[in-house]
Amino acid sequence: RFDANINPALPWKFEPVQETIRIAPGARTQILYRATNLTARETHGEAVFNVSPEIAGKYFSKIECFCFTEQTLKGGQSVDMPVIFYVDPEIRKDPDTSHIDEITLSYTFYPVEKTASGS
Repeated sequence: RFDANINPALPWKFEPVQETIRIAPGARTQILYRATNLTARETHGEAVFNVSPEIAGKYFSKIECFCFTEQTLKGGQSVDMPVIFYVDPEIRKDPDTSHIDEITLSYTFYPVEKTASGS
């Protein structure tokens, strides 16, 4: 499952392109999140993520993620941002996680304020 949240101070719409998928542990998987700047001016955001249930996090690996860098959207711009990940097949062998059949990847975008000097 994929979840998307926005800090109210960031004037963006943010959502997963697909809310759920079925994957095979060990398979490299790509999904997309879409962000849209709802203002006419350039804005900047940065995402933080969490995986739930928390115990599954040690088996969830992101290979590529928009959360690794600050995102800049021009006024009215929409972008599709990929996340490439895999779930380690060892999740099925661990007695603490072998029962897990659903993992949620959740992101929250926060505003990044730029000063006049650009930092």
